[in-house]
Amino acid sequence: MRVPVPVTRSNDFSAGSSSHLFLAIPPAPPPTINAAIEIPIPHAWPPGESAGKVQKTTTVFVNGKNVMLDLHDCGPVIPQITIPPLNSLFPLQLFKSKRAVTMTCFSVRMNGKTTACTGLWPPLPLLACGDPVSWPTTLTFTNMCVNVHVGMSGVDLLGGLLLTLATMAIDYYFFRLPDVKLSPWQELAKGFAGAAASGVASAVQHAIDPGYPIRVDTKVKIPDGIEIKIVASALSTDTINNPQKISISIEKKVEDKYKSHAASIGASGEYTWDAGGDATKEGFKGQLSAGGAAPGLSIKGAAAGEHHPGASEEQRTKWTLKKEEATPFGSESKQIDYNPGTPDGQGWSSKTERLVKGQSGDQRTTTMANPDGSTTVTVVENRDNRVTVKTRKYPGGSTPLPEKNGSSAGPSGAADTAGSNTWGPPL
Repeated sequence: MRVPVPVTRSNDFSAGSSSHLFLAIPPAPPPTINAAIEIPIPHAWPPGESAGKVQKTTTVFVNGKNVMLDLHDCGPVIPQITIPPLNSLFPLQLFKSKRAVTMTCFSVRMNGKTTACTGLWPPLPLLACGDPVSWPTTLTFTNMCVNVHVGMSGVDLLGGLLLTLATMAIDYYFFRLPDVKLSPWQELAKGFAGAAASGVASAVQHAIDPGYPIRVDTKVKIPDGIEIKIVASALSTDTINNPQKISISIEKKVEDKYKSHAASIGASGEYTWDAGGDATKEGFKGQLSAGGAAPGLSIKGAAAGEHHPGASEEQRTKWTLKKEEATPFGSESKQIDYNPGTPDGQGWSSKTERLVKGQSGDQRTTTMANPDGSTTVTVVENRDNRVTVKTRKYPGGSTPLPEKNGSSAGPSGAADTAGSNTWGPPL
């Protein structure tokens, strides 16, 4: 049996309550745990987007808005009010804030990820920051009238509940006052507890429906600000949609006291050994990255490579350089790819993607410099709940391709991209 759950859009608001440590101004120890009010914010919270916490679709829209996905978190700088409100710990709580998705629809994927499930009815809360535990007491209240639903199963609900309860128990056991840090051994134990929680929750789901993979997800902090993350997913009977793989990443991060500014350097690797026979996904991936973040701004650069032994020569190996910048007003990314297995002179390609946000909506422009020397430009405009897609392909040099007979007016000298609905009606 599946329960219809309205999708959560980027402009939907959530609000609720939690608890936080309260320390009067001027400080008067010891701090106490007081009730707190979670102020309404949209899911596409700008500071969360800048910090890379917001997870949403890029090519799927509902009522002209992006749809929230698995692992979504509204992120830092979420306004919240402790009772009473004059709290000297407020700056620290502000930059450590979160509103994370706990429930997802496993059977519906958008842009390769499972779809987030939040709402008032059925009551599907977000996990909000809190002391001594994170609280599932924040609800999305503006998506009740959305006319697009996903079918959330009882197995989805059970897994989400188990993981939520385990997260709360781990938070409580490892809770410390702000001036007390966990020892390296305690950080390690907390990471193993998180791995056990995700493993048990997914194992229960797998026992009920073998299509669900058993997934272990853990994050361990060791001295000198180094964080290690390990994710393993295996044993699904549907490896086409749920490949068997393991990934490991290590990151060194430097933050200020309030976690408002950060710089990081890291490396990651992933090995996929079964993707339902898709040789282009099976193999190795690796990446070196560096970045920095401040309120309203994040910058990241990366060098990556991948090798798929079973794929054709043209798809076997790829090297990538990428740079990303994000602010509350938009983002821009530039990527250069080199594929040594392609014919001479066609191994290089590049992609530039620019997102501009405005009061009436967003505009995403993607420019592809293709290996054959041509350029493809795609513009997705999402304004006033109306989505339009415009695609044009230009040859190399300055000479444009001729306009197709019968095509609607577009930029001078542009030509339709094969198979695209260019300058046409909204999606």
